[in-house]
Amino acid sequence: MSADTLVALLLALVMIWAGALNLVGPGFIRSEFKGWGYPDSLRIAVGLTEWAAALALLFPATRMAGCALAAAVLLGVVYTFLRHGERMRLEYPLVLLALVVIVSARAANVIG
Repeated sequence: MSADTLVALLLALVMIWAGALNLVGPGFIRSEFKGWGYPDSLRIAVGLTEWAAALALLFPATRMAGCALAAAVLLGVVYTFLRHGERMRLEYPLVLLALVVIVSARAANVIG
């Protein structure tokens, strides 16, 4: 398995896990969305988008679309954290976003 495929697979697993958390919606997730002023329907939409990104990341032909979906979700997370002064929580989504950029650049043959 190539390094590109391995990183894309790991990103897909992260997106599956995050999507499952958002779709199941345990109390702490629902509380966060409520505290940020977001409707419960957004939590569901984010979870479904995370799953769509994960599925697309698994296949080279759709990997760029998966990167775009994952980046959209992660940029939303970064925006939310910045907007609500949660700067200490930025590390995880920024690292994931960097990996998404690398995977998309490799998928587009921009970097070798």
